[in-house]
Amino acid sequence: MKSVELAPGVHWVGAIDWNLREYHGYTLPGTTYNAYLVRGEKTALIDGAYHGFEKEVLGRIRSVCDPAEIDCIVVNHIEMDHSGTLPEFVRRMPGTPIYCTERAKAGLARHYDTTGWEIRVVRSGDTLDLGGKTLTFLEAPMLHWPDSMFTYLGEDAILFPNDAFGQHVASAARFDDELGIDAAMAHAKKFFANLIIPLAPKVLKKLDEVGKLGIDIRMIAPSHGIIWRSHAAEILKAYTDWSHGVSKDKVTIVYDTMHGSTTMLAKAIAEGVMAEGVDLRVCLLRDGRYEGTHRSDIVTEILDSKALLVGSPTLQDEVLPTVAGFLSYLRGLQPGRLTAKKIGCGFGSHGGMGGAVARIEEALKEAGIEVIDGGFHVNYRPDEDELTRAYELGRRVAQEIRAR
Repeated sequence: MKSVELAPGVHWVGAIDWNLREYHGYTLPGTTYNAYLVRGEKTALIDGAYHGFEKEVLGRIRSVCDPAEIDCIVVNHIEMDHSGTLPEFVRRMPGTPIYCTERAKAGLARHYDTTGWEIRVVRSGDTLDLGGKTLTFLEAPMLHWPDSMFTYLGEDAILFPNDAFGQHVASAARFDDELGIDAAMAHAKKFFANLIIPLAPKVLKKLDEVGKLGIDIRMIAPSHGIIWRSHAAEILKAYTDWSHGVSKDKVTIVYDTMHGSTTMLAKAIAEGVMAEGVDLRVCLLRDGRYEGTHRSDIVTEILDSKALLVGSPTLQDEVLPTVAGFLSYLRGLQPGRLTAKKIGCGFGSHGGMGGAVARIEEALKEAGIEVIDGGFHVNYRPDEDELTRAYELGRRVAQEIRAR
């Protein structure tokens, strides 16, 4: 187990989880649990990993120093993918002080038996002098749990923001320039779309707060994925843009079908969008003859789309279960929190009184999406006139987003 040097006296000592494929409701190609060792006259360990990865983290620490030389532990976030190794570390290093927020202290006691732990509460602006290395703490509640905080290493201008600016990817690469900026940004975009969207107003506030501190940030070392050493400015700008809802002239169409009628409508709408020269993604939800698109990949497409159209046939006065699950996921993410609002509508087919389109548009409104056009639904299979109307709906949506 080898560590990786970020700067003199600063090392990555985390763990790589090559096997994880689903987390927080979305798919991923594995991940990393990033922990960092900062060594001045004293040594600090920042963050940890899931229980079960203790040997890997300790092995990387030993490539730098004896774990017994660790003088303090910083817990930026108590979620178990970062704190799961903490009980073993405390057992091996009894009496080592743990620095965290007030809420983190309370949260740790709900996850573990903290009897005898030396927990020291810090607040924004508090510092920890390691002798030649100085850590400054910045509370960041709800980025993405109430206990979260950032840690800043002034001498090397490194920000340790825990989950902020992270990505779920398992790789031999530790840095953005090693993985490649396009791949790094793609993973960061999916991470933001599936975890950070509900927190967008808080992201903007925290970025503004960090900016007002006037601190130099040359490297960003998150708790998952690669470390931003060559493109720190780019990921900061991307977070600002994504939080504001900066989007393309792009439409995302999401649907499922029973006997193909809703597919016919989706294709006709898509043709109308393309006729206007607007970018487009069409996502079938269901697994069956086709693999389907996972909801986590769909919301990643929605992040930089100006319009979302959702289609479903009516089943017992409701949407299909696959569509219902997607809409529930979307409501939780609340893309309407973004500054730039998205537009959308529902479409579908029915054999009786219908109901699916109304349910879709209600859910879109609850997700903060501006519903336009009053929905579009047909009885049984669409005829040529109805397909033409679906085509025109696609054109109108494309024209609307171009005008915004």
